[in-house]
Amino acid sequence: MCVTNDVYDCYLNYIILCVFMLSEAAELYILLHGCFCCLVPTFCCTTDVLECVWLQDDGESATRGVIEGSEVYGDDELDEFLLEIMCDDDEDCILGMYQYAMHIDKHLNRAEYRQPVETGLEWVQRKLRDTRSCYNMFRISPSMFHHLHDTLVQSYGLKSNSKSTSIESLGMFLWMVGAPQSVRQADDRFERSMRTVSRLFDKVLKCLVKLAADIIKPVDTAFTTMHPRLRQRRFFPYFKDCIGAIDGTHVPCVVPSNKFVQHLCRKGMTTQNVLAVCDFDMRFTFILAGWPGSVHDMRVFNDAMTTYNHVFPHPPTGKHSHLPFAVHTYGWFMYIASL
Repeated sequence: MCVTNDVYDCYLNYIILCVFMLSEAAELYILLHGCFCCLVPTFCCTTDVLECVWLQDDGESATRGVIEGSEVYGDDELDEFLLEIMCDDDEDCILGMYQYAMHIDKHLNRAEYRQPVETGLEWVQRKLRDTRSCYNMFRISPSMFHHLHDTLVQSYGLKSNSKSTSIESLGMFLWMVGAPQSVRQADDRFERSMRTVSRLFDKVLKCLVKLAADIIKPVDTAFTTMHPRLRQRRFFPYFKDCIGAIDGTHVPCVVPSNKFVQHLCRKGMTTQNVLAVCDFDMRFTFILAGWPGSVHDMRVFNDAMTTYNHVFPHPPTGKHSHLPFAVHTYGWFMYIASL
């Protein structure tokens, strides 16, 4: 019996194969392809009926199994067993049929490979050749794109593979978060499956998270020098010990229905309450995201001061004896300073 990858009715073929294995033939030779190489031996072992000797597949020719059916059952016993397995709710048999059906659905019913007029990589490269178009699509200049790409490849593990390049992956990521665009839109734009789009997006995101841990921090963690802008008459000496500014913002997000209420902010939309700290060069030195939009700003701040106190920017030791704040009259905008 020969079973090939062109099988369409998976349940029927699985049953036929099982019945054929339990027939009266003294010696059966079953030619196995694809998923049968793992499912048939599993079925034989779980039913504890047949003794099989399987040879390893060399990758080109199929595995051949030899079953001595007549040495296990006689005619009457075989008929009784076949009747029992057809009438009884055998979980092993049903599980085997289900696994085979899942394998067929996943690996043998795939759509044909796409033949795009312009591949995703070609589209990204075309946009990179035009400064204005690059900024409109990726929200950064071509030089910054290549600098970010080289940094992620050299230091943070962004790699190409046989089916996609690191440039296309980064371009897809920036295009999706810049607009933003959905996975389905990226599927159509880059001619990639949604599974591939999601996988490439996650790959770039993990690299950027590693990069963020290295750059979202104070340049001078000890704050030993005063920023030149604070030396201007407008700010000195009022903010001579100030090390940055802190504020909160609500970032819109999409959440499951069971988390809708806790993420609902006073604006009537679902958001995350994000805390951010920046220095006087407009560089972020600390960010805390993840809190739902319904929580109060001080709750987010208290979490930053307790859970993440080891990375939260503080004035130099000895400059203050209590929590250093000069609170602005609008919202909870604060200057971190020693009082």
